Amino acid sequence: MKKILLFLALANILLAISFLLTDYFWIFFPISLFILILVSLNDMKPTRFNPRRPFTFHDISYGILTGTILYGLFLAAYLLLKVFPFPLITFVEELYLIVGPSRWWHYLVLVLIIIPGEEFFWRRYLQSKLVDRYGMLVGVIAGASLYALAHIWTGNPMLVAAAATAGIAWGALYVWKNSLALIIISHLVFDLWLLVILPLNF
Repeated sequence: MKKILLFLALANILLAISFLLTDYFWIFFPISLFILILVSLNDMKPTRFNPRRPFTFHDISYGILTGTILYGLFLAAYLLLKVFPFPLITFVEELYLIVGPSRWWHYLVLVLIIIPGEEFFWRRYLQSKLVDRYGMLVGVIAGASLYALAHIWTGNPMLVAAAATAGIAWGALYVWKNSLALIIISHLVFDLWLLVILPLNF
């Protein structure tokens, strides 16, 4: 448990640097995720909630479906924010200023490092440890909560809420299907909708 807390503290320090130094976000954030992958690899063991299994077509289809459904929920929430006079819509606009890719290499590191790194550290490593210790329900909720709290350094409540929602969705999907590839694909499809196909800034 001490090692988990140490890695969690490290994750928050790295994300704080990435989010607070916004001009260098696309440099520091991929480096942060790469570091978290490396440190967590030293403490990984297969368990019944974290097995080694082959990549299948089932993973691809479920990943595409769940990523699209999750984006649909975010789209519906965004449309509600636009209809009702909530001041939260400005935080959505700020979110794109913080994490929106603008150069070709941003998309490259997003696909190759950031998305796999987030799922590897937050779901496969941290959540699996919590699930093994406290059970599936508490483990998923605790994992999603810690994932959301690590985004508090942005000062953007919408990003924290989005991380909590996505964390629960991908966390539940991971303990259900036991596939890291599936949730990486789901995360990738979600980000393609959110950042490329139909960004929520219209």
